[in-house]
Amino acid sequence: MTKHPLTDQIIEKIAEGVFYKCDMRVAADWQLEQCIAWLNDTDCDDPQETAQRLREAMRPQENN
Repeated sequence: MTKHPLTDQIIEKIAEGVFYKCDMRVAADWQLEQCIAWLNDTDCDDPQETAQRLREAMRPQENN
C-alpha cells in the first residue's frame, strides 16, 4: 500500500525511530478494521451518539 495516510513524515515526527514504519501502519490498519467491525455491529442512527459510543468503546474508563 503506497498511499497509506500514515506517511513516513508523520511517523518520523511521532516515533523518533522507536517503531518500524510498516509496523505502525499495520497497527493503524488493524485499529481501523476493529472500528469498522464495531460500527457494523452497532445499531445507532444518531451520528453524535454513535461517535460518543465509539469513543467510549475505544477508550474505556476504569471506575476507581
